[in-house]
Amino acid sequence: MQTLDQQSFDDKKLEIAKLCVVLGHFCVDDLARMAGVFSFDESRLTFLTFAYDYCEDPQNYYALRDVFSFRNNFDTLMDTVHPRR
Repeated sequence: MQTLDQQSFDDKKLEIAKLCVVLGHFCVDDLARMAGVFSFDESRLTFLTFAYDYCEDPQNYYALRDVFSFRNNFDTLMDTVHPRR
């Protein structure tokens, strides 16, 4: 988290966060904290869409609703990771 916080731009944060997700074991709460460092919903959406396949408790992805500034971005996430919901 400290490394993510030290980055100035979302594109660099996204690069680091994706690497962390691939190499580590994260639950929805961890991913929510990581997504919180991004400045824009677009970056949060990109990150959380990517992280879904690596999440240890994907059944709890609905809990990420509060991470987004705009509800439609959460809806897009859910439509992407759960297309038949």
